[in-house]
Order: sequence, then C-alpha cells, then structure tokens
Amino acid sequence: MKTSFPLFAGALLGSLILAACGPQSEKADKVQVAPATEATMPADASGAVPAWSASNDGIGPINGATAFDAATVTALLPGSEIKTAYLHEEGGETPIITAYGPQELSLELQGAKGKVSRILAQGGPVVGPKGEKIMDSFKVSGFAATDCVLGADRMSGAALCRRADAPNLALVYGAPGELKGNPGDAPDAAALAEKGFLREFLWQAPIAN
Repeated sequence: MKTSFPLFAGALLGSLILAACGPQSEKADKVQVAPATEATMPADASGAVPAWSASNDGIGPINGATAFDAATVTALLPGSEIKTAYLHEEGGETPIITAYGPQELSLELQGAKGKVSRILAQGGPVVGPKGEKIMDSFKVSGFAATDCVLGADRMSGAALCRRADAPNLALVYGAPGELKGNPGDAPDAAALAEKGFLREFLWQAPIAN
C-alpha cells in the first residue's frame, strides 16, 4: 500500500507533463517567424544565408552614406559581380553600378555628390519592413490603393507604394498588362488587388534642402 500512491502520483505527473507539452509544441509549430536579416542574424549563424532588409535607411549594407564607386560596392557585396554602366534615359545618360550576386541578387545603384542616392532591388533575398518579398501578391501587403501612386518613365504602369514611417522606400507593384492611369494618380484598387505583385524595391535618398 505504501508504494501505490507514489506510483500513481508519478504516472499522473507524467500525464500532466505530456498534456502540457503537446499543445505547446503544436502551437510553437504554427508561430510565424519573420525572415532573418543581416541585422538580426545570430552571431553563431555564419553558415546561414540572411535576407537583406529593405528599409527607410537603405537596402542591406548599402545606404546614403555609401560611396558611389565600384570598389566600395565590391567590398560590401563579396561574391557578387559588380559592373559600371550607363542608363540611357530621355535627356542623357546616367551612370549606374549593377550588382548580381548569390541567390539571384540584382541591384542597380545611382549616385549623387559621390554617394549612393538610389537603389533598385529587382531580385534576390530582399525583405521589406513587414516581411514583404519580391513576387508577393499585393493582397498580402497591407497597403491600400490610396497608399500608392502610378509611376512614370521606367515605372510607368506600376504602382509605387509607401508607408508614412518609411517615405524613402517604395515597394513597386506591377501587374500583367500594366496598371492603367496617369502618373501620380492612385492606381485602380480592384486591378491592383486582383493582379498586383511586388516587382521591386526602390530606395531613394531624401532630397537635401
């Protein structure tokens, strides 16, 4: 009789532990974890490949303080192919630096006064402030059509969407067949919701007064 209570208590305790662990494990499996960026990777995760954060400050290691020259960009993007070229636009030629790197990374940089002034991320593991990734549907963006304007020139037929707390960063949403309307107008909400997808990230340095 003296051993029956401890045995029963042990069995009961084991059952309670299993019952407590089961739902927690299931719940933990369902937790949505944001992609790691270069700023949040643990120090011991050198073998992992981080995503690059696109924010109001810049994209990945490149920002408005970065010198606009190929040597600097090469040092910041090891393993990438760096080239200088000219973008032919109406009214002249604009010097650019292009970078093609691991995981289909594709960047185009422009400069002003010796510093990077514009970054266009068209491919690779780039993640927006709320976890947005290239090719994501507009439906999951959290934007309203009124947060966006139709672009001009190279951005013609696409919607540039910005948040109030990140005015330097535009998330560029395209659509098959292009979005209709005049540059500067809000895009058609139904067309954007039905067909819009994240085409690229566009960071631009604020214009100095």
